[in-house]
Amino acid sequence: MCLDSYAHGMRMNHEIFNSPNKVALTIENKPTPGEYTHHPKAKNLGKTIPMWRVQTEGYKDGKGQLVGVVSRDAGFFDSPDVEWISSGVNTKGPEAVAIGRHGNFLHWGFAASPKYMTEEAKLVLVNALHYIAKFDGQTPVARKVSGTVLRESVLSNLESITEEGYAKTLARYAGYRKDDEDRKAAIQAKIDAGEKVTDMDKQSLTYPPVEDPGRFDRVRGFFSDEAWKSVEGDPQAIGDYLRSNLPFMHPTGGWYELGVDEELKSFGKGSADPDFLATAIAALQDPEQAALAQTLLTRYTNQNFGNASEWKAWHTKVQDKLFFCETAGYKWLVNSLESAANAPAIFELKPNAKTPVAMALTAAAEGKNHRLTVHVKILKGWHAYDSVPDSSAYRPLVLSLTLPDGVQQVGEWKRPASHPDKVEPQVMVLEGEVSFECLVTGVKAATEIGCKVSYQVCDARMCLPPSSKALKAVLQP
Repeated sequence: MCLDSYAHGMRMNHEIFNSPNKVALTIENKPTPGEYTHHPKAKNLGKTIPMWRVQTEGYKDGKGQLVGVVSRDAGFFDSPDVEWISSGVNTKGPEAVAIGRHGNFLHWGFAASPKYMTEEAKLVLVNALHYIAKFDGQTPVARKVSGTVLRESVLSNLESITEEGYAKTLARYAGYRKDDEDRKAAIQAKIDAGEKVTDMDKQSLTYPPVEDPGRFDRVRGFFSDEAWKSVEGDPQAIGDYLRSNLPFMHPTGGWYELGVDEELKSFGKGSADPDFLATAIAALQDPEQAALAQTLLTRYTNQNFGNASEWKAWHTKVQDKLFFCETAGYKWLVNSLESAANAPAIFELKPNAKTPVAMALTAAAEGKNHRLTVHVKILKGWHAYDSVPDSSAYRPLVLSLTLPDGVQQVGEWKRPASHPDKVEPQVMVLEGEVSFECLVTGVKAATEIGCKVSYQVCDARMCLPPSSKALKAVLQP
């Protein structure tokens, strides 16, 4: 509970900002929250961030406003029915989720009632309610397992165990302690003066003081007692152990703890390896590996088939819909969404090092309309841009149709979920396989339509110049 009154990193082209009310957000450049400077994903943030005011007052204004709630960003992008829509000023970090969706659940973390919302925010809230109604009855594909730590969080803790990093941690906690003491003192002063304070403020006076963490507290839960004895107190050895064993780590059942799965390590394939399931199923035919393969398949899926033929039949049926989800307990899950289940595999997109993006346009009749889908596959390690600040040099992905007379587009493009760039969180990026959909109406005869896709892609080392592709499809009445 640490969300205040401003949002940032908004996916400006998302439906909740555009339909049914087209909302022109008032953007202000506000100082980057001090808490962000210590976050590993905020190293390149500037002194200010473009922000949008949601509430007319926040909890830090001291007027009794409730504290908003964010979800941590870790693991928010490894399920097909999750959307990161906006962050907001908080103490968790620049990618924490202030507005988002999981299945048919909409997270609106800002705490103020409409009475204390800006006029723009009231319209966006109406849009958000209108948007989530579309997902009525859609249960989440993946459910978070409480206390699960994700592998990306493991390495992010290594900087804090160096001497310099730990000194920064202690300085940060000293700041937290002072803020806590000052807030409690202000509340107590109001009480002593006979002023009215909220029940939440009264309760905060009972909270224990902020204590300094131990230097190795954040990594100790990733080691067995035996492994810890071999590296204790040595930051370099700790880092080497975690980096080499990361593909084989899994939840051990403790709260935010991971451990090395020695059986998985002996098998030689990490659980998230794209070939893990196929390799393990093939190993069921090997008498020397069959028992281990059966154990690992059961451990890293929610299935429990009895023999190789059953595993193979299942894998063949669902392999195009499988995804690995650490949030759900390090499991290979099946994307059960209706649209994914019914999507025909009519082509294969093959991006490569020379051309990191492959695209195709398809059309399907849908009642009196036609649904157009632009399929995009981005080479691993590369990303395109969903939305960027006006001052950014990057170019977002933009789609424009060329339609014959009588054919009209219905509504806006439905865009896929994107997520904040790890280096520049105010920039929203697209990775992997994504698709864009829209409806057109008025097709009377066989009709060719065109779609121009303008975009730019970058990897960790370089950006390619902005480019565009012209796609075509034939619509049948």
